[in-house]
Amino acid sequence: MTHSLAVDLGAITLLGALLALDRRAAFQLMLSQPLVVIPLVGLLLGCLPESIWLAAIVQLLWMASLTVGASVPPNETLASVVIGGIALLHARYFDGLDRATEALAVLVGAPVSLVGRWLDVRLDKENAHLAARADRAVAERDYATLSRLPLVGLMRTFVADGALVALSLIVGLALLVNLRPTPGGPVYEALGTVGTYILPALGIAVALTTLRRRRALALAGASFVLTFVGLLWLGRTE
Repeated sequence: MTHSLAVDLGAITLLGALLALDRRAAFQLMLSQPLVVIPLVGLLLGCLPESIWLAAIVQLLWMASLTVGASVPPNETLASVVIGGIALLHARYFDGLDRATEALAVLVGAPVSLVGRWLDVRLDKENAHLAARADRAVAERDYATLSRLPLVGLMRTFVADGALVALSLIVGLALLVNLRPTPGGPVYEALGTVGTYILPALGIAVALTTLRRRRALALAGASFVLTFVGLLWLGRTE
């Protein structure tokens, strides 16, 4: 591992841990969405143009991942940091970025969302203990402790998410580099097909599940048809 790669891994880890706070713990400015997370990783690595398509695909794949009430969905933020990080680090330090590499990065990084959900549940339980301590601090008028407890919860989340991101980046990048098939082979072509057609189609299907009203579904279908016809017409006129 070169010094530059180690520095980039550390920078992505810090960025990912900070953006993960925006998801549930603080801020909630929508900066934790894949459409923002992956381009920020790309901007950090100087690979912003390469990150846009991947960000759009990952955003579609987790469109149905909504944090509502007490539900704890898969952590799309941590998965996005890992997927974008390993794909763009591969582009910068190894053998570029193509649809096959993007597809493999998604397959390698997607399970992080499930580990992230497990971690969120554990952190929620620990924060419940902090809430009990806050109640006692109020009863005892211990305002110094009361003012410190929110920072403890935020720091605990930051460190835990950062540790998961760091470990996942190292393991994920090693898997991506070693599992990426030789260009031109059948496995490479299959992954390229998955990245070009299957993942976008799956993402659109997931996004459509969020449309609960028939009118919205009809509008989405009409928009897709009109866009397709328009692009086809433009292609013929050029």
